[in-house]
Amino acid sequence: MDRLSDFLKQKADNIIAVITARYERDAQTEDPNAFRSLQEHLIRKNVGRAAVFAAVTLIMGILELVFGVSSALCNVGSVMMILSSLLFCWLCAKTVTARHHDHALMRLFTLLYWLFFTLCVILISVSEQQNGAFPYTFLIYIAAVFSVPVVSLYESFVFAGVLLIYPVYYGISESKDMMFFVSAAAVTVSYIWIAAVVRCCYANIRIGEYRLEQTEERCTQISRKDTMTGLLNKTGLSAKFSDLSEAGGIRTISVVLIDIDNFRAYNHLYGYDASDSCLYRVCNCIKIIAKPYTELISRFGGDDFVLILENTTGVQAVKLAEQLRQSVETMAQPFGNGIVTVSIGVSGDAPLKSKETYSELLNEADDQLIIAKNSGKNCIGFKGRPFIHEDRKAAGGSV
Repeated sequence: MDRLSDFLKQKADNIIAVITARYERDAQTEDPNAFRSLQEHLIRKNVGRAAVFAAVTLIMGILELVFGVSSALCNVGSVMMILSSLLFCWLCAKTVTARHHDHALMRLFTLLYWLFFTLCVILISVSEQQNGAFPYTFLIYIAAVFSVPVVSLYESFVFAGVLLIYPVYYGISESKDMMFFVSAAAVTVSYIWIAAVVRCCYANIRIGEYRLEQTEERCTQISRKDTMTGLLNKTGLSAKFSDLSEAGGIRTISVVLIDIDNFRAYNHLYGYDASDSCLYRVCNCIKIIAKPYTELISRFGGDDFVLILENTTGVQAVKLAEQLRQSVETMAQPFGNGIVTVSIGVSGDAPLKSKETYSELLNEADDQLIIAKNSGKNCIGFKGRPFIHEDRKAAGGSV
């Protein structure tokens, strides 16, 4: 008995939660962004369905005006139906083609359209009844309302109230028995329940989809970042460059490739923990100097870093590379009989045509880095020759 009581209590609680949209309120409290996404999704659904139905009712209003009951009341309802359908379709087209979609305004347009449409249906149905015809138009209205059940609790009560207006009038005027009114009430209650259930389903599905989208976006961001330094990794840099090339508006790019001199020897000499600390300090030097010039900074390998500079000439890229080299040298991180230094390869600026531009410039920067390495390290390679500062410190590597 207790088990049955708990089961019934659970079912009743679930029904109350569905009808009162408690699930949505909980979602709004837990995740306002998910709730906002749900509201926009529901508005788009309602507007889309109403727009399709408005196009159909436009034709229906014209047919009613031409072939319907010949009375002033029917003609007024038909003309109102035609005008409201035309206006709604125009407002939908104007809002959808706008740069910024005003969802609240579209929601207002939709509600006003349904209210006008309801009034037109009642006028035509009353006219049909007064002329001895069966009110088929009202049956069409019931089908239309049930095809758009995604409304809030208060809106569903408004529609349900309208559903009762004409049946009550028809039942009284035609002296219908009690079962007719019971049937009308059952249709009204069923609409409220269907509207609540469908909206609840939309809420659960859409909020779940939104959170999944956010999780996937977060995972994508994490997969594109280097866990130690927080910089972009190879995948992240490639994706950012793809976005850059698709966006357009960038005239040229340059690539700066930075490599820590003799870092493998530093690793063997001091161990992994010290190597990680050294790598992190070099990374901070690069970020501090390069941040004002570019956001496209990547840890490209174990001890390699890549910068992509937009609309920067080769000479300007070399000047930035020299600042980077000097900042690491000034850090004076001890390394054997010398200090930690970096060698840098700089590619010349080239027009940004496609993703292949990035690969070509990266290969060129790598060739220039080899020139810098072969020239004693702690210098810059550019256009086939090394740029060596006269006060260059010796790169570490020997004990």
